[in-house]
Amino acid sequence: MIKDIIARRYAKALFSITKNDKETEAVKNELETLSNLIETNREIKNFIFNPMFGKEDKEKILTGALQKIGGADITKSFIRLLLKKDRIKYLKEVVESLSSLIIEKQNKKKAMITTIAKLPDASLSKIKGRLSDITKKDIELEERVDDSIIGGVIIQVGSLVYNGSIKAQLENVKNRLLLKG
Repeated sequence: MIKDIIARRYAKALFSITKNDKETEAVKNELETLSNLIETNREIKNFIFNPMFGKEDKEKILTGALQKIGGADITKSFIRLLLKKDRIKYLKEVVESLSSLIIEKQNKKKAMITTIAKLPDASLSKIKGRLSDITKKDIELEERVDDSIIGGVIIQVGSLVYNGSIKAQLENVKNRLLLKG
């Protein structure tokens, strides 16, 4: 998607100007806090994404919020840049991309596992170990529960997705039947 490409570029730029891993992590945490604030507070979200309000007003609100959490100057400057370039709408994706860059630098790989119910720790450990063997990297496993998959499992490692869900299998059967019919 275009927003992921844009977010990745901004994340790479931010990643390249931070001085060290500690600063990069701190900036990511500050941006994540700000992104969560925007996502969870309807009034702030409506204000930030409403074109009727000027960029200066939005900047005051966001830098004020950063000031309260002790945000670094680099974070404030980055927020100003996103506002100036009208890219604040990609803040969540920028944070995700920055997170991925941090993980990559640490020779880790992020993986997402989606199941219908929470898996036991032993199963998660086995899956994590197997993914680590395959990728030759340490795996940072994130678990998600989604009952819409009906059953089975979906594992995503980077851009590679293994979809072993019942929902996907039913879709495949449906598509094959429609092609034959």
